[in-house]
Amino acid sequence: MRLPGKVTFAMIGAYCEEFIGELMKRNILLDNIHSESGIVYADINAAHYPAAARISRRFGVRIRVESRKGLYFRIRPFRKRPGLIIGTLFSVAAVLTLRMFVWHIDIHGNSQLSDDYMLGLLEQYGFTAGVFANNTDALDAERRIMLSSDIIKWINIEVNGSRADVYMSEKSSDDRAVPDMKTPCNIVAARSGIITDTNVSSGKLMYEKGSGVAEGSVIVSGFVSSGDALITVHSDAEIIAEFTETPEFSMNYTTVEKVPTDSTFTHRQLMLLGIVIPLDGNDSDTENTICTESSEKLRLFGFELPAAIKTENYRRYGETTVTRSADDVRRLLEQQLELYIQNFLGDYEVLDVSKSFSETNDGLVLNARIKLKGDIGVKKPIYEH
Repeated sequence: MRLPGKVTFAMIGAYCEEFIGELMKRNILLDNIHSESGIVYADINAAHYPAAARISRRFGVRIRVESRKGLYFRIRPFRKRPGLIIGTLFSVAAVLTLRMFVWHIDIHGNSQLSDDYMLGLLEQYGFTAGVFANNTDALDAERRIMLSSDIIKWINIEVNGSRADVYMSEKSSDDRAVPDMKTPCNIVAARSGIITDTNVSSGKLMYEKGSGVAEGSVIVSGFVSSGDALITVHSDAEIIAEFTETPEFSMNYTTVEKVPTDSTFTHRQLMLLGIVIPLDGNDSDTENTICTESSEKLRLFGFELPAAIKTENYRRYGETTVTRSADDVRRLLEQQLELYIQNFLGDYEVLDVSKSFSETNDGLVLNARIKLKGDIGVKKPIYEH
């Protein structure tokens, strides 16, 4: 195997033209032949230069190397170390071969379904660490997973070399409860309230604006008249109502809480082809600790290997008794109320919030009254309601 390499050389003598003609007869090709200040220059393949040097002596032409370029001259200093060259070439070949397979899969967008569950589901449908990195297998796994799961709203597998990123979105409990358009259903009240506006596309409205409804009441019926017959339809409507939530929060003045300590330890692991190899003998108990993780991909000659060093930094937590003033407890309870509104009532318009505190033997109780406005209609199949 001839490695690519080029030699630029100068020719000095009276018979340069004859020398060049002889090289051409022997199929030794020259490139970029030109003359500068009476000296002829040319480029030649590095493998042909020794033969050209021998022939030049027959024509009384003196040749001088001007520059050397190419892989041949980069490797040449290592010609007496064949083991290094062979090992390097083998490593590059191994890396290029391994990049043709998926070795690492990351899951994004899952909250209800764990990473382990998703990896098991992918493996069940033929997409796991070690599979050939092609989009055909990924598309087939996407299709089969969508058909098999009623929790996954959509899933997309992106293959990039030896890495695969799985992006997904899960259906909420409300999403999974919504019947399809072919299923006859009623619209019932998810909360008790006063109806302020309605927009009915299908079904029979049972309550007018200003009416009070109790939770679970049928607001739009799926039974409608068609001539002399009574038929069932898939009700569809927006029911805007005002309603009230009355959450309660409590906290003691004195509590036992976990606080971070100065005690830390680290676990390091080699992640190789789906295998976890501990790099230290640290078997410290991880109970009552908080962990932060980081990983560093291993590279060889600029190529990313299917391996990484994973570092887990642990900090132990201890228990301490904390006693707070009434003002501090009141402030923390108000923060709990704000988080409750953000996390559980974010789909509704908040019209008013009133708060009252009462004292117990051990702490404070916050009673809130939150006036809200929004769509309270929920579709329920007629045969289930």
